[in-house]
Amino acid sequence: MTENVYRQSEVIESTLATLGKFTAEGFRTSRLPLLNLPTDVLEVLRQGRIEYTKARAIARVKDEGDRAGLLKRAVEENLSLTQINKLIQQLKPSPPNPDRDSLNTKYSELGNRLKSSLVWEDAEKVERLQTLLHELEQLI
Repeated sequence: MTENVYRQSEVIESTLATLGKFTAEGFRTSRLPLLNLPTDVLEVLRQGRIEYTKARAIARVKDEGDRAGLLKRAVEENLSLTQINKLIQQLKPSPPNPDRDSLNTKYSELGNRLKSSLVWEDAEKVERLQTLLHELEQLI
């Protein structure tokens, strides 16, 4: 039995060497996993409409709608792997900006405090407030 497995291994390696740049190990690690790609990606790959590296990248997109749109665009526009990876990054939701969120909260709290404040009774404070509001408007 061991001899039979050894001969089969030699036949496989010989066949792969005849086909091109493949080794049995390389085939096992890079090409065989392609069989586990999502059906839509695998079908386009089998049709030869996209390279396997691009198919693997597109298969990382879990949302079926996003993946289908990206796959269609990649085929139609013959996108490079770099372009595909950039589009995948754009599909990922950006994490919330904690600084922006905290500034928005702080601004809202200050507005509420300002409404009920006694600042309106002091002319100097009202003038300073107008200057600060003008500066805020200039930022926007």
